Amino acid sequence: MTAINPLPPLKDLEEHFRYSPYTGELKNWYSGNIAKRLDSKGIYIQVDFQNKVWQAHRICYYLGTKENPGILQVDHKDRCTTNNRLENLRLRTNSEQQHNTKIRSNCKSGHRGVIFDKKGNKWRAYIADPEKKGGKKFVYRGDSKDEAVKAREDAEKKYYPDIYQ
Repeated sequence: MTAINPLPPLKDLEEHFRYSPYTGELKNWYSGNIAKRLDSKGIYIQVDFQNKVWQAHRICYYLGTKENPGILQVDHKDRCTTNNRLENLRLRTNSEQQHNTKIRSNCKSGHRGVIFDKKGNKWRAYIADPEKKGGKKFVYRGDSKDEAVKAREDAEKKYYPDIYQ
């Protein structure tokens, strides 16, 4: 995780930018330009302010809610990193943010937290244990992939209801 720079004071941002929570556009009040420049990886919209480069979604969240994200990450619910509408932005810890990532390319089951145990010749489902950092809680072991997927989905709703609605 990269270090997060503290945002400038809200008053300074409000003087310099205009944010539309309905469209997600961040407009430079002085130049009239709408922020569209992407970072070097082509992922996040960036803006220049006070001789620094800032991620636009963090400023949008701050302007839209008046709540400084601080060290928390601003997550895009729909994973579209250029969609900065306020309804699409939420605060998450780094751990919570990992739940909203795409399925890895080497995932053979096609479902997060569902694996085939070759040794036991069984399907297994697990979820990150909320009580043990880095631990796994196994929620299913059996012959059915569909039941493993269902067990994983049920565990998501049970252990992380605010993330998996």
